[in-house]
Amino acid sequence: MTEPERLDDLPEPLRSHVQNLLADYQHDSPYKRALVIETMRLISSDIGNADIKMLARTLSELRQGLNVFKPYQSWRKVSVFGSARTPPTHPRYLHVRDCARALRDAGFMIITGGGGGLMQAANEGASEKNSFAININLPMEQQPNPIMDGSPRHFYCQYFFTRKLFFLKESDAVVLTPGGFGTLDEAFETLTLLQTGRNPPVPVVLLDAPDDDYWGPLTRSWMRRLTSDHLIDADDHQLFYHTDNIQSVVDHISDYYINYHSFRYVGHFTLLRLLNPLDDEIMQQLNAEFSDVLSEGKIEQVFRWPKSDDACFSHLPRLRLHLDRRRMNVLPQLIRRMNALYQSSQAGA
Repeated sequence: MTEPERLDDLPEPLRSHVQNLLADYQHDSPYKRALVIETMRLISSDIGNADIKMLARTLSELRQGLNVFKPYQSWRKVSVFGSARTPPTHPRYLHVRDCARALRDAGFMIITGGGGGLMQAANEGASEKNSFAININLPMEQQPNPIMDGSPRHFYCQYFFTRKLFFLKESDAVVLTPGGFGTLDEAFETLTLLQTGRNPPVPVVLLDAPDDDYWGPLTRSWMRRLTSDHLIDADDHQLFYHTDNIQSVVDHISDYYINYHSFRYVGHFTLLRLLNPLDDEIMQQLNAEFSDVLSEGKIEQVFRWPKSDDACFSHLPRLRLHLDRRRMNVLPQLIRRMNALYQSSQAGA
């Protein structure tokens, strides 16, 4: 029995039941066994009822959300954050609605917080059948917007942390539109998780309406101040893209996935899955341009590695590199450069 599966800390009457249950999963994922053990440890520990209630509710929300998104794993999705207070006649509302419609037409599904305002605008633009809505139980009783009310892709969360987990876990891009404290919280959490490598690299767009300048102070003033005070790196501005042009939003997100597929860590390696393999000339170019962000070795192209990868991804080529974890902000540059070199090679073929 591996270290995480040691049962010495469980009460004796419970231990035998857990051993029998683990036997049923002996040929299944080790993480299922780990989940059983950790759940039993929590139940048997001296934790107050309020904390047990919170844990039970959290697991319930996670299970519900996973089931909602499961049938749509093969669709690319964009999370759209924004104010619940913007009226349908406002230029920002109309712009966000049109942007969501353009993203839908480009093949993306839309995820919102399910409320009114700019969340409703995004769901309206994408339509109900191309949308998800993750609502939140609040003292002021945030109601689901009429587009998503009753949809099988609408569900509630009690906790902000489970809600935000799904926003980022399930999305392949993020569009940040004008909003209040909640939107700014989502914006800075997204950028923090990308900066620290705790979220896979995804395109982030700061979207303004034409002749609007909501995000301007952040992009012009705050980013300069944070950089000059050495509170962020100069490359951190690569983590987002600021525009008021809808086609630019669509192109910026779509271009990210020309050949890049997905991301994972394997031990100390960073792995970038690709749709198509790269030729030797492209690999030499990538190593020449990005050797300074590696902690050791070089960027390698590997196939069917690691063997533990999900079966649905096993056919994909991938780039394997020892990325300096302090340089996670360079990943968007590397991905876009790889895409551009691949696209150029195909055009010249």
